[in-house]
Amino acid sequence: MAHHLLDAREAAAVLRMKNSRTLVRWARLGQVPAHPLGEGKRKLWRFLEHELLAWVEAQETDKKRPPASTIEVAIGAHARRTA
Repeated sequence: MAHHLLDAREAAAVLRMKNSRTLVRWARLGQVPAHPLGEGKRKLWRFLEHELLAWVEAQETDKKRPPASTIEVAIGAHARRTA
């Protein structure tokens, strides 16, 4: 499988983001999978397309999980963790 290395502008387009600067900020904070090139403050960030797509998929999966909306669900989850 070929891995497509993208710059911030190309990666932002894949994610349908208007601003690549936001993506670079997320990369610096470690919120998206990214690979820094260079040293010091002025790193060049590169992104692997398959990692970004997997990250998006994981974000969507997290949103689909229902919250522990009742005390019974929360107590049951705690009981399973401590058992």
